[in-house]
Amino acid sequence: MKPRRLILSKLNDLPLKRKFLLIYLLCVLLPIMTINLFFYFRTVADIQTREQENLRRSLERASGELIGMIDESIALSRSIAADDFLYKALDETYASPSDYYVVYDESLRDKLTRYMSANIGEVRVYTDNQSIQSGSNYGVLSDRYPKPAWLDALKDPSSSIAVTAYMDTETQQPRRRLSVVGKMDVYPSYATYPKYSKVDLDLGRVSAILNRERSVKFRLVNHQNQVVADGIGGRDGEGSLYANPALTPEQKKSGFALEQSLGNLRYIEGWKVVGIADTRYLDGLRLESMRSILWLGILSTILPSLLIFFIFRSYHSRIKHLYRHMEKVGDQRFDSIVIAEGKDEIGGLIRAFNSMSQRIRLLIDDVYKLEIRQKNLELDRVRTELAMLQSQVNPHFLFNTLNAVMIVCAKNGYREVTEIVKNLSMLMRQLLNRPDDLVPLEEELKFIKMYLDIEKFRFGDRFDYVFRVEPSTLSLRIPSMSLQPLVENACKHGLQAIKGDRKIEVIARMTGDGLQLAVSDNGIGISESRICEIEKRMASDYSPDGNTIGLRNVHRRLELFYRRDVHLSLQSQVGQGTVVGFTIPSFWLHAEDPNTYLWDKEA
Repeated sequence: MKPRRLILSKLNDLPLKRKFLLIYLLCVLLPIMTINLFFYFRTVADIQTREQENLRRSLERASGELIGMIDESIALSRSIAADDFLYKALDETYASPSDYYVVYDESLRDKLTRYMSANIGEVRVYTDNQSIQSGSNYGVLSDRYPKPAWLDALKDPSSSIAVTAYMDTETQQPRRRLSVVGKMDVYPSYATYPKYSKVDLDLGRVSAILNRERSVKFRLVNHQNQVVADGIGGRDGEGSLYANPALTPEQKKSGFALEQSLGNLRYIEGWKVVGIADTRYLDGLRLESMRSILWLGILSTILPSLLIFFIFRSYHSRIKHLYRHMEKVGDQRFDSIVIAEGKDEIGGLIRAFNSMSQRIRLLIDDVYKLEIRQKNLELDRVRTELAMLQSQVNPHFLFNTLNAVMIVCAKNGYREVTEIVKNLSMLMRQLLNRPDDLVPLEEELKFIKMYLDIEKFRFGDRFDYVFRVEPSTLSLRIPSMSLQPLVENACKHGLQAIKGDRKIEVIARMTGDGLQLAVSDNGIGISESRICEIEKRMASDYSPDGNTIGLRNVHRRLELFYRRDVHLSLQSQVGQGTVVGFTIPSFWLHAEDPNTYLWDKEA
């Protein structure tokens, strides 16, 4: 039965109530739930995409503003390093502190304050000149005190400027600092004492930049993977530097944790801004979306359900009455249906049923029963005729007839005819009694020889056959009727169309792959396109011209016994002949029952 008819048959067997329930579940409830789920997941995906995009933009904005602050400090540091008057004043050795303070009051007091801006916390210059007094924006580096931590950032001789984060211990309480430090070595003529500039960035401003987005937590990380600022510390830099927590694989995969490098310039190489979105805000949006879609799903389910329920009742009650009265008809009770019929198709059916019931009640006593008796008699007669037509002729009648023909031929000296009739009788008897199972190869070859002797009688001297069989293969078992159809095919399609000598070879030999069986002829051959067509038809259940039935039957038998391990091969050249055969693997040859072996093999 075709799948379409099978489905319709199953649907026809369902009660009407279940059909309406299926319609409701498949056509109303399931689509509504599917659409609501689709919108929910689509909304959640859109929220995630939007928040991820907001995180990326916020991260880029914060990184850009921090880079701008650092670039401003770099420019300020370079401006200080280019001030030759500042070099001259700091490189001079003062005889007394009063001499220094005179120069300080005249030119150094407000020298560095003009470089101040909203992003700069403090600007200082340091030197090894011991004649200068520490104070205000100037400091003296002395061996009597530990070197400041920021000076380590300038250890590299090739680097004249650096961005560094460190703990400032010069104050009463250690503070975090973010500074741009540089060597003041622009003027070699004023190089008596080493000089350094230090521009401190306002950590309050940095914290404001990192804390601008409430739903995202930012942190500024230096090249040593230390958190310099995280948006939590105040303007004075309280707290200390701490190691940057590594992002987990789940955070990286979610897309709500990103890293943005501050650039590839040497003084900020390795610095980055890390942004982690607060998923609690996202969870709130998801929950709100779920509630909205849930309410929408409830409303869109309840209203159609109520409407379908009332419509279903108007159909089901009337069809139920109609069905019950139809069951009464089977008991020869033709009662009319007394309900509100309606004007739709079901109402028309009820009216038609009532009319039919009235007419049947009038005819039931005289005409209807008589017709039933007549039809029963006619059916009995038809069954008898069919039984006679379906009877078959006893096969022993055919064998007795062949034996009688063989006796007559023997009496008249027709030896060749006698032998052929004998072979034909034995051939047909084996066809009727032969088991559809594995048989020894020797038995299959004897059966083929009888068939080829009959063909040799038909073709005469222009036909010959050869068996090239290794003796060790005769006891091996193969599926019955797996070689004879190949021989018959060769005689029918390969040799019948040629006029010269006809020859068939039956080959059985052992190879490294197993038992190789083949049938070869010197017939007309087959083209490559025809071979492809035959192979397709062997794998199908339909042959439009009936020419590949034998090959298809062999293919199916091999597939039945050996599954996919044995394949029928076909090789041919036009005008030179055809070779058809197959190879049975060695492990199948030693299995007493192929089906049992296959079970063990698969287990």
